[in-house]
Amino acid sequence: MKETCCQFGPRQKLAGILTEPASVTQRACVVLVSAGLTPKFGPFRLYTELARHLARNGFRSLRFDLGGIGDSGHEYSGRLLQERTQLQICAALDHLDQRFELGGVVLGGLCSGADDSFRYAEHDSRVTRIVMVDPFAYRAGGFSWRHWGYRAKRRLLRAAGLYRPLGGARACDQALVDYENLPRDESSRILRALLSRKVQLHFLYTAGKRESFNHHGQLRAMFPGIDLGDLVELDYLPGVDHTQFREADRRKLIGTIVERLADSCGRAHGLPLSQLDSQQAIVT
Repeated sequence: MKETCCQFGPRQKLAGILTEPASVTQRACVVLVSAGLTPKFGPFRLYTELARHLARNGFRSLRFDLGGIGDSGHEYSGRLLQERTQLQICAALDHLDQRFELGGVVLGGLCSGADDSFRYAEHDSRVTRIVMVDPFAYRAGGFSWRHWGYRAKRRLLRAAGLYRPLGGARACDQALVDYENLPRDESSRILRALLSRKVQLHFLYTAGKRESFNHHGQLRAMFPGIDLGDLVELDYLPGVDHTQFREADRRKLIGTIVERLADSCGRAHGLPLSQLDSQQAIVT
C-alpha cells in the first residue's frame, strides 16, 4: 500500500491523500467527501481506516479537505457554499481522471458528505456508485410507534441504572454540523435521475439518525412512487454511533462498506457474491 499527498484545483489549493494498493485489482476509484468541518482523516480517523481497508481490497481512494478546512486553502472563493463544494468534488474527480484510466468513480461520505455526494452525482456520469452514511431521511408510516417503543425501553433501562448511551452525552444524536436535510422533492428528483442512469446507491443509517430513521423498511416508504429495483442497497446499523468513536463501530461500518463494494465489483465481473451479514438488506 502507498499513500501520497496531492494538490489539485484551479490554483492547486485543495489538498488530499491518495491511497493506492500494492496491486490494483479494481478499476473503480473511491472518492471520500469530508463531513462538515472534519478534515480528510474523518471523525476518529474513519476515512483513513476506510481508505486503507479499501487498498487491501484492490481499490484506489482519494480523501481530501474541502476549501478552508485542514490543509486546503480557499478555492472557488466568492461562490455559495453548496456550489463551491460541488466544484471542489469535480476538481477531485478531474485530478483522478488526469492520472488514471478510471473504470467509474465511487463517491461517498458521512452526514453532509453523503448529501454532497448525492447532489454532485446527478450531473457527473463518471460516478457509478454512491456510498452514503447517515444521509437525508424522512419520517414515514410506522416511525412514531417504533420511536415511542425505543424511548419507553430507554426510560426503563435508565430507571434500572442499565442504560448506557452511545458516546456518553448523547453523542449519537449529534451531527457534525447543524444542517438541513435535502428537501424531499429535490432528493426524489435526484434519485430518479440516478436510477435512470443505473447508478448504484448504498444507504447506511446508524444510531445518529435515530430521530428520523428507525427501520429497514423506511427507505422504501420515504419514496413510495419510486421503484428502487436492485440498484439500491440498505444497511441499518442501530448499534453503531454516528461518529464511530468506538473501534468496534468503525470496524462494523468499514467492513459493511468494503464488503458491499467488493460484492458489487464481483457482480460486474461475474464473480460469486460473498455471504452477507444477517443485518444487511438489499432493497427491492
